[in-house]
Amino acid sequence: MADTGTKEFDVIICGAGPAGSTCALALGDSGLRVAVLEKSSFPRDKTCGDAVAAYVPKVLATINSGLTKSLEGFTEKVNVNTCRLVAPNQKAFDLRFSQTGFISRRMDWDNFLFENAAAQSNTTFFLNHTISDVTITSDGVTVTAGNTEFKGKMVIGCDGAHSVLNRKVTGTRPDPAHHCGAVRAYYSNVSGIPDHTFEIHLVKDLLPGYFWIFPVKNNLANVGLGVLSSVVSKRRMDLRASLQRVVDEIPYISDRFKNAERVGKVEGFGLPLGSRKVPMSGDRFMLCGDAASLIDPLSGEGIGQAIVSGRYAGWHAKTCFDKNDFSASHMKQYDAQVYQKFWSRHRKNYYIQQLMNNEWLLNGVFNAALKSSVFRNVVSKSFT
Repeated sequence: MADTGTKEFDVIICGAGPAGSTCALALGDSGLRVAVLEKSSFPRDKTCGDAVAAYVPKVLATINSGLTKSLEGFTEKVNVNTCRLVAPNQKAFDLRFSQTGFISRRMDWDNFLFENAAAQSNTTFFLNHTISDVTITSDGVTVTAGNTEFKGKMVIGCDGAHSVLNRKVTGTRPDPAHHCGAVRAYYSNVSGIPDHTFEIHLVKDLLPGYFWIFPVKNNLANVGLGVLSSVVSKRRMDLRASLQRVVDEIPYISDRFKNAERVGKVEGFGLPLGSRKVPMSGDRFMLCGDAASLIDPLSGEGIGQAIVSGRYAGWHAKTCFDKNDFSASHMKQYDAQVYQKFWSRHRKNYYIQQLMNNEWLLNGVFNAALKSSVFRNVVSKSFT
């Protein structure tokens, strides 16, 4: 039977993806009553590139050292320590990193985070609860999901690129100049994937976007492309058709797909980029991850940003209750933490993204990188 009536909590988290589950984990020792509302049930898929940054395990360890041991037992991943970058002229070089990240299907990775957060005694997950409304008053917050009203002292929006909380309380709308359209599909038996390596191909017709091949467990690959939304609109691009053309018609790529088979559908998704500052907090609320437009404008990375911002939001929520201060001015401390962590990098990568429309320049940079370790280090810091 569906929940009805009113339920009382201290903190209400909207969304149980990486940001929401991490936020709940960060509140695990708070003694606060935490509700997490999620429109789906777990395990569930989420359309994404599936790349998890190398720093993520360290972030989780700062929340709870026990998560390190849990991660050691998480096997649904492919470890990666090398990025193969391919220029429009098809010249390529490998960037090898001192730390190891991994590729994991969101069905598996999100479920891992969810299970660890759900094991906490102070946290209650309400799955299959689609949020329809959020109301914030001077006394508290009310989140409506189905026939149930969830009341609390504050709400944290971790409900993705189409965040209900963001739409209701900030009015932020997508800006095509700071937004990316993407598609991805899983393929089996893609040939020529080097061990521990993910690939980024700067295909001429996709600039300033790129095509990727990320290895996934069980001989699968996450294959996709992303292009700035303003470019998609200007060129009237069909991204699904573009993906098929790359796989079928670019010889050095299509040769690798001769024996490959697509598993499932080509799925599309949008990425609100962190190349502009948007409202991330206010009276009694904070936004995290994609809801706060925190995706790297060059690499497209978003899982790490979601986890970091979820941790900061959980930690800041505890100070709100300690000081009994849920005001917009106090919430600005959260914004400051997030922007101190990401803004400089995101803004720099935004300017690099603007230069990526120039095929001649890109080829020149790659030619220089093949000869100079200094150039390789510059490129490495931008894409990782």
